[in-house]
Amino acid sequence: MQVGYYGATCPDADAIVRQVMERRFYNDNTIAPAIIRMLFHDCFVTGCDASLLIVPTPTRPSPERVAIPNQTLRALNIVNAVKSALEAACPGVVSCADALALMARDSVALLGGAAYDVALGRRDALHSNSWEVDLPAPFSSLDDTLRHFAAKGFTADETVLLFGAHTVGAAHCSSFRYRLARPDDGTMDESLRCDMVGVCGLADQPAAADDAMTFLDPVTPFAVDNAYYAQLMSNRSLLQVDQEAATHAATAGYVAYYAANPDAFLQRFSEVMAKLGTVGVLEGDAGEVRTVCTKYNTS
Repeated sequence: MQVGYYGATCPDADAIVRQVMERRFYNDNTIAPAIIRMLFHDCFVTGCDASLLIVPTPTRPSPERVAIPNQTLRALNIVNAVKSALEAACPGVVSCADALALMARDSVALLGGAAYDVALGRRDALHSNSWEVDLPAPFSSLDDTLRHFAAKGFTADETVLLFGAHTVGAAHCSSFRYRLARPDDGTMDESLRCDMVGVCGLADQPAAADDAMTFLDPVTPFAVDNAYYAQLMSNRSLLQVDQEAATHAATAGYVAYYAANPDAFLQRFSEVMAKLGTVGVLEGDAGEVRTVCTKYNTS
């Protein structure tokens, strides 16, 4: 892979993706956090290969998209819009995996993050299986999560940086509701706990059918900034694994550093997003370049 990979075959690829993203973001700024999350969910399974985008069919009924962690993904229609624009300009050239990586980069920029270059040349997967989806759960221990990230090549520092994506994220009540019944364990600010009980109810009460969502960073929910780390240090995280990062020996120093250094966070976050987009990529003759992101070129 290399920056400028499509210089000869689709020189306007970057601009095409950016234009679609800017237009869609203007109408709905929630798509940008959704795209960042989508890249993570794609890359952390079989690599950044667009396997997540495949829809089920009668002959292949269980792609990654039907796995439980992926059932709440949003903005998949935006990927289709970007791919359609690319196909109109350069048929059969730009892979869906590259399109998603570019969309994530533009999402970071649209949310105020630092710009970064994206090496291109990914190919699209020829298989997608729900049983291969093994993503860290929000209620996992931090030790388990660190091992999971390490297996993908990320250090403790880089894992804390990727947690920083939650500065523009949201969580369903089902991800943290179990924590709300523990007012005296010191892991959640009491005023936050009371607020969330009002939104989600307690774990021993019937769950709401709509599984409400709430911002992980209610102060600046649509800005890539370091505010989330200050919330971790004040016990104001909804997710157990994030909160544990503020006190764990392997990560507490990084949380404190990024809480105190906004510019360092912006730069390092973009660097680790660029690295995320290189996990397990297919190159050369591996895979294919799909013409439609939701289905393989051949059945």
